[in-house]
Amino acid sequence: MNIFTKVAVTGLALSLSSFASAAISGSTDFRVTLPEVLVLYHWDDAVLNLTEVVTTAANDSDLREISDATTRTGTAVLGAATASINTDVSTTSNTALATNVAVTLKNAWAVRNLSSANGVSLTLTNPNTSLKNVVNNASVITTSNAILVSANPLISTSGTTTVGIKSGFVPVLGDITFNLDLSTANNAGEYNTRGVTGASPDTATGNGTDTFLLTLTGNGPVPIP
Repeated sequence: MNIFTKVAVTGLALSLSSFASAAISGSTDFRVTLPEVLVLYHWDDAVLNLTEVVTTAANDSDLREISDATTRTGTAVLGAATASINTDVSTTSNTALATNVAVTLKNAWAVRNLSSANGVSLTLTNPNTSLKNVVNNASVITTSNAILVSANPLISTSGTTTVGIKSGFVPVLGDITFNLDLSTANNAGEYNTRGVTGASPDTATGNGTDTFLLTLTGNGPVPIP
């Protein structure tokens, strides 16, 4: 009886020693589920400060002097009592004094679109085009030709008022470009759509007076705030 007991114990010890030296591995399957995501990021307020000092040619003696280098020629009879050279001075010889200014709001918006929806798009409108002087509301700067621009490959039809956006979790950034017409600006100081000093209040009424409106749409989920 004692002999059989010793044999059994010895066999168990050998079995444990054999398993202890073996390599054992296991694996875990990790999975992530992302919800449908459609998010619009955008600037809420933007100010363009136009400074009064302009760039001039090297031979000019004053920062506010801009030389018109065109030679004007006139003809008059010798001995005539009057003579004139009838050509206007150029007021567009320096781009800093141009009546129309091309403005870019660089990376002013971004869209995060992770969606199975087809036809996700971003649309830009310019519902309030007149920027009124806060002292004299009759003095106006006008915005026009606003478009969306982006070099991201997930954007289609860049350079239009509506761009298509393909699905991808990393946000797609883009610009707003437009023209600023200063031809009816007759007063110095701040201009905005309300004609009252300061930023637009972040309310339904205030948002309704904003210059630009971005609208993100798609055939999928409701936009996430």
